[in-house]
Amino acid sequence: MNSDALRQQSYISKLTLTNFRNYAALSLDLAPGAVVLSGDNGAGKTNLLEAISFLTPGRGLRRAPYADVAREGGDGGFALHARIEGPEGQVEIGTG
Repeated sequence: MNSDALRQQSYISKLTLTNFRNYAALSLDLAPGAVVLSGDNGAGKTNLLEAISFLTPGRGLRRAPYADVAREGGDGGFALHARIEGPEGQVEIGTG
């Protein structure tokens, strides 16, 4: 995909997780284009996808109750935040 086509699409430019599943704190800066997640089983790849799914309408990728996604050993809550870049500008969405 050429750079002009990428500028016409929306993408997540930053994803921040706090006390979500196995992540105490995570902040990812992302560039436009494809993202490849790799890692050992249990490393948290699906947890990242689930976090993104909680920022869309519905109950999330795994349909898990909110209490189940808070990190064990955390304060019982969790927060997700995303910065989305698109042709109309920047939008920030989040929970918690």
